[in-house]
Amino acid sequence: MLFSLVSRRDDSPAIVRANGAKVTYAELHARTAKLAEAFVAGGAGPGKAVAVAAKDPTEYLLLALAAWRANAILVPLDSRAGDALPLGGARRVGVTTLATGIADDGTPKSLATDTAARAFDERLGLILFTSGSSAQPKGVLLPSSGIAHNVEAILDYLPVRAHMTTGVVLPLSYSYGLVGQALTTLAAGGTLVILSDVMYPAKLVEAMVAHGVNGLSSVPPSLRLIAKSAIAAGAVPKLGYVASAGASQDELTRDLVKQAFPEAIRFNQYGLTEASPRVTALADTEAAYARGSVGRGIRGVEVFAVDESGKRLGPGEHGEIAVRGPSVMLGYMDDPEATAKVLTDGTLRSGDAGHVDADGFVFVEGRKDGVVKCGGERVSVDEVAAYMRQAEGVRDAAVIAVPHDDLGNALWAFVEADESAIPALRALSREKLPPAKRPQKFVAVAELPRTSNGKVALAELKKLVV
Repeated sequence: MLFSLVSRRDDSPAIVRANGAKVTYAELHARTAKLAEAFVAGGAGPGKAVAVAAKDPTEYLLLALAAWRANAILVPLDSRAGDALPLGGARRVGVTTLATGIADDGTPKSLATDTAARAFDERLGLILFTSGSSAQPKGVLLPSSGIAHNVEAILDYLPVRAHMTTGVVLPLSYSYGLVGQALTTLAAGGTLVILSDVMYPAKLVEAMVAHGVNGLSSVPPSLRLIAKSAIAAGAVPKLGYVASAGASQDELTRDLVKQAFPEAIRFNQYGLTEASPRVTALADTEAAYARGSVGRGIRGVEVFAVDESGKRLGPGEHGEIAVRGPSVMLGYMDDPEATAKVLTDGTLRSGDAGHVDADGFVFVEGRKDGVVKCGGERVSVDEVAAYMRQAEGVRDAAVIAVPHDDLGNALWAFVEADESAIPALRALSREKLPPAKRPQKFVAVAELPRTSNGKVALAELKKLVV
């Protein structure tokens, strides 16, 4: 179902890399057909899952599309920290194949998981792992029909068809990059310029100019860096739109983007992995944009605030943002208790505090749990702390988020350990965690401060930040 959204089959470029390498739509169809055939031979099909963890972004996208072409459930995994996380995720799901790349003969390279394949609900199209308030990432179960609806709803408001060359600067292992940009652009018949592996903002801007990028979507920290580099550059890409999501878009981000790309329509958006991902959007032509709203619900999606009991609140009343619509998840994998906490009769509680005004504009005011945004990515401080406790010599650990000019937040890890344990912690974070989850600062303490009921006193840790 999802691969059928990619209907173009001619020699127009579908994927372009920063170095100029291209994959046409005709080549995309031919290559994904061969990959899908191999996945099916390995047991893939409706209700069966294929995991992708390729380091090369073009190969990543082709493998992901091939999994959908095989009518399988796609499990996108983050390979930036090596094989440990992908293997763990693939084993939790029970995939038929963990694809790590494409061989010279056009078939998938794979990594053995030594875990039996499982069967799932055949409605599923994606299983995405997302950080929550628990120490272990949750597997979000998303139906194919909801993802397809989300793609079509994004194309209703985002002018991709008018500006057909999309710059993709986010990892394809995240729903914003994979669904919100890659699949959406391919469904429109546009060209994806893959820039997620370009390390420096100045080089990224150069590549955008060289390849005629005219549409850009990213998270605020990334947009600020790109805008600053564009302002300093001699040549600037002629963008028709710039869309932001994944974190709060502050006044500085809005102003920098306007200064760098004065002709571009600016969009603010809000989304959740649990909602496939897009939920709301608005353009800078609406007055609520300057007030920091994330917009109204997109087509078919209802957004409102609820109180602690789940009762719907009136206009302007502050509570928790809730969502209803076809793109809402079916639940969390193997976790009925966590599912019941956030999903009731099709209403999804987001975990974000906020309100909805009388005109239906949504205002998000931060998280209600231990999840923060680092570089626009959702990170559970409890999950990171759990990894820190695995290091030799660490008795306990706590992680807090500290405001950061470029990232929005940076992580500091406080560990009950000797100073000599710090090098091992740094090595562990590089080996086990993707960049957004790696603490930027490690602090060894004799004992973590605690409240009267024995919990770590986070307020006291924040006082130690210098």
